[in-house]
Amino acid sequence: MEFSEALKKRRMVRNYQPRPVCAGAVDRIVTAGLSAPSAGYSQGQSLIVVTEISTRQRIAQLADEPRYVAGGFQPWLSVAPVHIVVCVSAAAYRRRYRERDKQTGHRPGMQWPVPYWWVDAGATLMAVLLAAVDEGLAAGFLGAHALPGLSELLDIPDEVAPVGVVTVGYPAPDRRLGSLRRGKRPPAEVAHSERWGRPLLHHGSPADPGP
Repeated sequence: MEFSEALKKRRMVRNYQPRPVCAGAVDRIVTAGLSAPSAGYSQGQSLIVVTEISTRQRIAQLADEPRYVAGGFQPWLSVAPVHIVVCVSAAAYRRRYRERDKQTGHRPGMQWPVPYWWVDAGATLMAVLLAAVDEGLAAGFLGAHALPGLSELLDIPDEVAPVGVVTVGYPAPDRRLGSLRRGKRPPAEVAHSERWGRPLLHHGSPADPGP
């Protein structure tokens, strides 16, 4: 699949067909996720693949799926055949940046102006979402804040933080969330040229090659 097509097709899907996903597709999605960049090549990202039905149902319980269904939605986490838990370790980054080749300009104990472990976790998440689409599958995401007890359930070490769960499977018709009614912001508001407030010309189309 062309990259541009995968971008267009990607959306958060929260209902799935009762069809298993082949192990090869899951392996390729995981490989894509772990190919995401990391600051200083700290490699603090990790993924947990959950396919056992009992564990997926327990994750659904952590998310209080019955309340979600009572709101008029289809069961989500309990139905998705694959859960991929995105995790990251801030400690891995701090250890990496204490190493000799990373000491220049970085003092031990200094504050990180940007906590790049979250940036890199987001890169891993996006790679997983797009890889799922490339496999002809669909994916959704639920943040770890909505899953109390997830670390204990999956034996995640204390220094590793779960970011959330990516659900993967073959899509089924689902009810769209009300957030989509907000509409998409126009390119002139979000794509700038050279400095803030200058609309980026040719946004979304090939640049003019000129004479």
